[in-house]
Amino acid sequence: MTTDHDSPAKSTWPRKTLFRLVTGGMAGFVGANVMMALIDGPVVGGLEDSAAIAALVGFLYGLMGIGVLVGSAMPRAGAAFLNVEDADEIREQKRMLLYSGVSSLLWGGALIVLALAAPDGPIPQATALIVAAGFLVIGTALCVPIYRAADELMLAVMREGGSLGGWLMFAVIGSWAAFAHLGYVPGPQPLDLLSLLYALMLAASFIVIFRRGMVRGG
Repeated sequence: MTTDHDSPAKSTWPRKTLFRLVTGGMAGFVGANVMMALIDGPVVGGLEDSAAIAALVGFLYGLMGIGVLVGSAMPRAGAAFLNVEDADEIREQKRMLLYSGVSSLLWGGALIVLALAAPDGPIPQATALIVAAGFLVIGTALCVPIYRAADELMLAVMREGGSLGGWLMFAVIGSWAAFAHLGYVPGPQPLDLLSLLYALMLAASFIVIFRRGMVRGG
């Protein structure tokens, strides 16, 4: 039986979800165009397809990280576009959100740095290796307190997302490798594999969240 108290929340959920999807899509579209303009500009001078795609995937992670950081700094505004119930939830989880935002920003930065590495990009290879490795190590270390603070449900979601991500990688990367071996398609470049790892893990996370009905209406 549906009560009057339940009806507003149910009617608000699709509207807020749609708002988040639209605003996120618009931000991603505008940001991707700015990123491509920078890549094709005089500083970078253009990149091959694999590097350009890697840079865009890294930018997506960075954009998500910035969104989380902005939302945690401004709880009322953040409640409109982050997957939380309300501003109070952001205030309660502010520290973990900060860790998550910085971690996503660093992971995205690592992929962008690798995409901009020589000989195709302007960053010396040794410098790119050191910076990217540092970003990944620090970003991963920031996930440790998040994992320790997670409740039973979130731990289950993390494990399920990791498992699903592994299966998606096996299906997508394995299929590509098989078809490339048989000569039907060109083989993946190293950056293609990295971009797929990033993208498939992100896709797995979203699939698990939606499948478990954890999209918050706010």
